[in-house]
Amino acid sequence: MTLLADLEAFVTEHRRHGTLTATTGKLTANGYRLEVACPCGMTFERWIMPAEGATDLATLARLN
Repeated sequence: MTLLADLEAFVTEHRRHGTLTATTGKLTANGYRLEVACPCGMTFERWIMPAEGATDLATLARLN
């Protein structure tokens, strides 16, 4: 699955638990870490490479 598909699946499953909180690590040459925390205690964590983030962002922009 892609980053966008994985994230969408997590949000769809957990948004009923309350507000999800996203944080990112510092951008490095190798990308950055994304974490989305749910009030139920589950977290979505992914290391995102710059090219992967750009591709998924472009896909999301086309959907809107």
